[in-house]
Amino acid sequence: MSASPRRRHSPAVYRRRRLAVLLLLAIIVALIVWAVSCATGGGDATETTGADVATDVADSADSTDAAPASASPSASLDPDQVSACQPGEFTVSVKTESGQYSFTQQPVFVYQVTSTASVACSLNVGTTQQQVVVGSGQAEVWKSTPCVENPTDQTVVLEPGQPRSGKVTWDLAMNDGTTCSKDRHVSTKGTYWVQASIGDRSSDQYRFVLQ
Repeated sequence: MSASPRRRHSPAVYRRRRLAVLLLLAIIVALIVWAVSCATGGGDATETTGADVATDVADSADSTDAAPASASPSASLDPDQVSACQPGEFTVSVKTESGQYSFTQQPVFVYQVTSTASVACSLNVGTTQQQVVVGSGQAEVWKSTPCVENPTDQTVVLEPGQPRSGKVTWDLAMNDGTTCSKDRHVSTKGTYWVQASIGDRSSDQYRFVLQ
């Protein structure tokens, strides 16, 4: 007795088998791509930008942003290796970032400390030594020192003719110079002045306008 011939499958069955094989291959390729991307791209989320690192900055309160920043760092000199600056060996200056402000803006004061000595000297420019005063006429209306939380020392090296600068932001509050009151704010338009000090050395008064 001869064997019965094998039954051939219909074209539809072969198409389904081919589709199943292609689908399986696609899944395998997708898994391989996923595994490679995990292995090579996993570190992106932990990258640290330069903005996360603060250098040569002293912490301060909300209404002050006192942060001495080196215009030309003296990385090769240690403050302990040079003599302290004498009161007559440095100058302090201050100005505003803008000549006039409205009452919806907070004036930003930029101060500079510059050595007039012939050699490098060290100076404490931390928030224990900084003071910014705002006034109108003969009256003082705001002083930065009561608004600095946890004042700190920061001794830096001043190179001759190479200033170090910092900024202080005034929130238009008024205080009596002993407490950081935020209950009263300046409301009178006109010309005001600002003066910055480092230790016993003070800048000239710089005038600006509130309008």
